[in-house]
Amino acid sequence: MPDPADDRPLPGEDSRLYRIGVMLLNGYGYNWYRLDNQMRADDLLVRSRASEHLESAAARLRDLEGRYRRKYLPPPTREHPDPDPQRLAEAHRFRGVADRILEIDTRLRGAAVPPDDKVWLRQRGELETLQRLGKCDVVLTAGAKELVEIVAGLPADIGVDPVVEEQIDQYLGHLAATLTRRGEILAVLR
Repeated sequence: MPDPADDRPLPGEDSRLYRIGVMLLNGYGYNWYRLDNQMRADDLLVRSRASEHLESAAARLRDLEGRYRRKYLPPPTREHPDPDPQRLAEAHRFRGVADRILEIDTRLRGAAVPPDDKVWLRQRGELETLQRLGKCDVVLTAGAKELVEIVAGLPADIGVDPVVEEQIDQYLGHLAATLTRRGEILAVLR
């Protein structure tokens, strides 16, 4: 038997029932399917992927540091109470590189996000700004992924090669410059 509710016409756009339905579908002011909202979500997603890459590189360096310490820095004995200063400096070098990577990761995770308010919308072209941020985020992710590949290629039983450390620092410099550029994009008044 057919349902009599199927034959009733849908409410018009001026109907209160229609407006409530639209509000429910749009999440009371937040429409998940609008392009600007998709771009905001993509911004967060891409930056989280870049952060995961940076964390992976830092974890690899901490692992290499642990292996290096186990191999070259044995526990102190009566005959050798102090560790070899060169070996100890090399172990600290691993930690220093990992700390610099994590510093960029912290800046990346704490980077400003585009606000969703009327004042900001009047000052900036929202979609254009979100597109520019998206390009910066892609550069960040690509640089972080290349950094992971460099760190993954480090040998497990020797220290950080100064040439490789310089290469890592160059990538970190590029990432820092991209984060600065990203912050400039979000600056409302220049």
